[in-house]
Amino acid sequence: MNTSIQSLFNIGRNIPWDEFRQPSMRSMAIEMQVRLCDLGLLDPIVDGNVINPFRPVAKADGIVGLNTRNALFEFSRMAGVKYHDTYVSFDQIRRLSSTNPMSFLPVMAQNAQGDTTATRFAKRVLRYLSRKGYWIGRSPNMYNIVYVEGVNADGRPNADRFNEWNDRRLVIRINQPSGRPELLVNDQATTEPGDYYTRYPLNPNGAARIAFGQYKAWKTGLHSGWQPALVQRGNVKLHRDKNKNGFRDSADPIDIGDAFGINHHSTQPNFSSPTIGRYSAGCLVGMRYEWHLKFLEVVKRDVRYQRNNNYLFMTAVIAGDDLAKLEP
Repeated sequence: MNTSIQSLFNIGRNIPWDEFRQPSMRSMAIEMQVRLCDLGLLDPIVDGNVINPFRPVAKADGIVGLNTRNALFEFSRMAGVKYHDTYVSFDQIRRLSSTNPMSFLPVMAQNAQGDTTATRFAKRVLRYLSRKGYWIGRSPNMYNIVYVEGVNADGRPNADRFNEWNDRRLVIRINQPSGRPELLVNDQATTEPGDYYTRYPLNPNGAARIAFGQYKAWKTGLHSGWQPALVQRGNVKLHRDKNKNGFRDSADPIDIGDAFGINHHSTQPNFSSPTIGRYSAGCLVGMRYEWHLKFLEVVKRDVRYQRNNNYLFMTAVIAGDDLAKLEP
């Protein structure tokens, strides 16, 4: 059993949330956060730089705020333990310290007889995320957002032609206690800018192409002042297509920042066109506006958002040709 959790457990009393602000409680706060993160209930710390992709870099920061409290709420609900607004109970700590992350909220990502095409696609994506060290929300009340570049609806790679809607926007939920994934959203999208903004970029260094990785960077809001969207409020890493060749390459300048306006948005009602055109300057764009509204409806059911409407959503952006290296 973990020393810090054991020490907290040995206190033998309820711990007011405010007490975790004390320096003497920091190691115990970290251990609680690590346990919740390992259980797939508390988002990790995500970071990256010019050389390294954005991805989870730590499980805890020792600051027990709203996200930690909400993760403990979800743990308590899934474990059948009473949650308290003003303190962490002896029973919560006891259960948290003794719960096995591998069995409490499992993720069954291996193919099984009877799997549908959608289930196999979702499982393949989850195996890829795990291999990359990306974090997966395991509660059935959490929704994992993933964009896969250059694949069809069944997960098979396509030609990934420039200026076409050939990427997928996915939302995956893990059903419990089975651990079986459910693909709730699977829509045509683009993670790349269209031809217009590639030729006439908004930035002198070139059009934005989001780097592959996992980010924690978006809140609910409005795109262009009118369209419901997830809008950028955290750091993302961009390749700048300065040579306008329509690819990410070693010659690209790299930008990292939280105010590029790289949003999850869509086109317009009743839109129908095989080309992207002006609908993306580097955002994560769903092709069908009506499906985009469904996407937002789904992700806003997430318990992390339901309990905190300032929640910063996580999203993974992965390469379809790299995903294709895994067993279908």
